[in-house]
Amino acid sequence: MTDLESRIARLEAIEAIKALKARYWHCCDTKDVEGVRDCFLEGPVEIHYDGPVGLVHHRDGLYDVFRDVACQTHIVEMHHGGPPQIEVLGPDDAIGRWGLVYHLMNTELKTVSVVGGYYDDAYTRVDGRWWISKARFTVCSAVTYGWKGASVRLLHAGAALPRLP
Repeated sequence: MTDLESRIARLEAIEAIKALKARYWHCCDTKDVEGVRDCFLEGPVEIHYDGPVGLVHHRDGLYDVFRDVACQTHIVEMHHGGPPQIEVLGPDDAIGRWGLVYHLMNTELKTVSVVGGYYDDAYTRVDGRWWISKARFTVCSAVTYGWKGASVRLLHAGAALPRLP
């Protein structure tokens, strides 16, 4: 492979990984459980999110949590991520870091949470397709507001998620 071919292959890998992460966040926001599951490598993976999801070792574990928790009609989510820092390690391996601002509205509890943090991911290419093989989300800021009628009050602000009761 010439230098130009290897540079083009690297850029194509980076663009495919960007598209994969965008698809993952879009599937989360639209409550597409199968789509979320299909972003992760089949078999052993490491998915670790600060908060109630915790650590799972197979994409089906995330599928179960996502289906049971996020797919409720009173949960309204929006993921805003970027800019990516992607390093291609080899023809089938890459790592990436993404910033994320996550907006969660719970219309049942009447709360709005805004969480900021970073994803540290690993990616694996199998048969020409990139998959997420490791995802670690670490919270660095969190704020939660509650509302009642026209009044809004601050419920939590800090460098971590609030503790669950």
